[in-house]
Amino acid sequence: MRRHLSFANLASALALLVALSTSGAWAASQLAPKSVGERQLRPGAVTASKLRKNAVTSAKIKAEAVIQGKLAAGAVTGDKLAGDSVSTAKLQDGSVTTSKLPDDSVTGAKVNEASLSQVPSAAKADIANFAESANPAAFAAVAKDGTLDPEASKGVSSVKEFETGLYCLAASFTPKGAQVTPRFGGSGAPVTLFARLGGAPSPCPSPQIEVQARNAEGKATETPFFALFYR
Repeated sequence: MRRHLSFANLASALALLVALSTSGAWAASQLAPKSVGERQLRPGAVTASKLRKNAVTSAKIKAEAVIQGKLAAGAVTGDKLAGDSVSTAKLQDGSVTTSKLPDDSVTGAKVNEASLSQVPSAAKADIANFAESANPAAFAAVAKDGTLDPEASKGVSSVKEFETGLYCLAASFTPKGAQVTPRFGGSGAPVTLFARLGGAPSPCPSPQIEVQARNAEGKATETPFFALFYR
């Protein structure tokens, strides 16, 4: 081997070694622009650490590419939602609980009335109605000819028999209605009494109370009666 070793052989061997060791680096530095595409990248070659900060912008994300499983917990906050973006159809059943509603946010039109108990003021109104029925503001004892018995009447200013079996009663206030019942001392035959507010079509003017008396055959008849007025 020493016989074949010469300066020329040694120089050519060193030149070949240098050429082989530098050709890869030279080739990599001499890549043409845009010559490396998707086909040249092996799977998994581009990792998150290889991406420049803010390199992936909204325009680079494909429509519907970000699915629910890719969102971090608490990533979508209130200020990230567009106005009117959450519709009724997007709310899960039972997702809006009482604790999520601000005070006074539910109006009367949205309340199931059957779910409410009686308010204190309504209970007081019931007591007042009971007290008024025990001591009414106006009542009358009327004879069959329309004569008012003052000792058995209160708050009734006048009674007039408009026609047979039809009476018009006026109170000292504007009543909302009246209840009537027959008195003893009539003919003894079955009698039915009806009461309504005066004013058309009643012949009694408003705000009087009209009282009609009918016998078993439905004909008008005179009869004594009691009347109790409602405020």
